[in-house]
Amino acid sequence: MSETESLRVGMIGYAFMGAAHSHAWRTAPRFFDLPLAPRMTAVAGRDPERVAAAAAKLGWDSAETDWRRLIERDDIDLIDICVPGDLHAEIAIAALEAGKHVLCEKPLANSVAEAERMTAAAEAAAPGAVAMCGFSYRRTPALSLAKRLVESGALGRIRHVRAQYLQDWLTDENAPLTWRLDKSKSGSGSLGDIGAHIIDAAQWIAGQHVTGVSAMLETFVAERPVGGDFVGLG
Repeated sequence: MSETESLRVGMIGYAFMGAAHSHAWRTAPRFFDLPLAPRMTAVAGRDPERVAAAAAKLGWDSAETDWRRLIERDDIDLIDICVPGDLHAEIAIAALEAGKHVLCEKPLANSVAEAERMTAAAEAAAPGAVAMCGFSYRRTPALSLAKRLVESGALGRIRHVRAQYLQDWLTDENAPLTWRLDKSKSGSGSLGDIGAHIIDAAQWIAGQHVTGVSAMLETFVAERPVGGDFVGLG
């Protein structure tokens, strides 16, 4: 860490999740007593004009057009990964090998093999290096209370957990195709994107691990518009 007791952050990606993370980095020290003061040092994106505009709007000190530059910079302690899932493994492993802390959005990776490589890189990282995934729902008061109730024994033996994640922004069949609906970029799609929160929260609250899985899947909207034409998602 720097001598000023700050945590110098470099964030990769500045769209939907990048904007949310930027808000969190700006406001967290104003609500909580933190051991280190986050400094929003640099944000990276491919488009020079757009990333520069995002840096100015979201409160970052500087902008880069190549994520590798963030990892190379000596004035950055932590890499915050807010890009599509197909890029998570490469960036996280490179950052850990460079001695950076890593905060990676979920789903952690698009395959078990990628996740295992990331885990191995975290285990081999320099002493004190922190690698974590953004399971933010662990921090919600309701789930924290539920975990305390389970741990206290007030709910008895946990035999069943039922969870729902209600989100409607892709229910519109005319909503355009995004990277989240592209399997090559998003891996398991909504199952990994929001299902990951359910799996993590259930295991965290119950204090138990999933040991087997049985599932039925269905894609309800089979086509999405792209540039005026509809593209199949089959």
